Amino acid sequence: MPRLVSTDVKHLLRDTDSNAVINTDKAAFSMYKARREHDKKANDIADDVANLKQDMNEIKQMLHSIIRGTDG
Repeated sequence: MPRLVSTDVKHLLRDTDSNAVINTDKAAFSMYKARREHDKKANDIADDVANLKQDMNEIKQMLHSIIRGTDG
C-alpha cells in the first residue's frame, strides 16, 4: 500500500502511517518562507530601535547627572 495517498485537494497528500496531511505546493511554501524571513527582519529592527532608545535614555540620564555634579 502506498504511504502517500492523494486527497480531494490537488496539492495535499495524506501520509497513511501518521495520518498527516502534506502540502506539496512549493510556490506557497516559498512565499511562506519569504514572509517569515521578512517578519523576522522587521522584529529584529524593532528590537534594535527599542535597545537604541533605552541606550539614549541611559546616556541622557548620565549627562544630567554630570551636569548636576552628582554620582548617580
